[in-house]
Amino acid sequence: MNRSIAAFERLIDSYAGYLSNKGIKFNPQGFPMLQPQMYLDEWPKLMVPYRDRKARFVHNPSRTVLCLFTGDARIYLRLKRVLDDIPEYLRYLGAVGSDLTVTSDMDLEWQQTIMLLNQLYMTTLAVNGVKVVQNLRCGSPSTIACLNCVPDGVMCATSTLGCADTDSELDLSFAEKLFATRPGKLLLYGKRDPIMEHQSDVAGVPYKVYPDVHTLYKRQSRI
Repeated sequence: MNRSIAAFERLIDSYAGYLSNKGIKFNPQGFPMLQPQMYLDEWPKLMVPYRDRKARFVHNPSRTVLCLFTGDARIYLRLKRVLDDIPEYLRYLGAVGSDLTVTSDMDLEWQQTIMLLNQLYMTTLAVNGVKVVQNLRCGSPSTIACLNCVPDGVMCATSTLGCADTDSELDLSFAEKLFATRPGKLLLYGKRDPIMEHQSDVAGVPYKVYPDVHTLYKRQSRI
């Protein structure tokens, strides 16, 4: 997906205006400030991407969290149609924040812009009654500061899809996010990463691992 900063900024302005009219406050960096009660607190039974919400293995929407751990083109479509999607989201237990790609090799301003857009999308769901889960997606270490808007103790999520396994206990990039946000609960989506799980234990963050949707489809085909 090839989108310009200008296109993203137009979408950001639209979200920001909408949220301001809903009474949302913004921190000095321009990130929206959610109240703790807007976050989901109940452990979900299942986590699936929005596009797979009607798969046969989704037996109980009220115990299922929807996520956007998928390709950027599909995510961007959801970002543009957020208000149209609200009634569908409300059928489910909650939603994980958007996951537009942000990586450390991007220009820092671009990283921050994407993280802001991801956060604005999640906040728009929240002000419309959807219980949300904070996505911990960051880029370079300096962008962890963008998560300062997240209240302590809320439920957070992260995905290992498309990521190399953490190969050393000395890699503290994930641990730094945990200590910066101090989640109350953590949802890990995708393949297991023993070091990430160990760092969660050390940080005192209870977590659950949820299989990715490809694994769920394979399980379904064997039944």
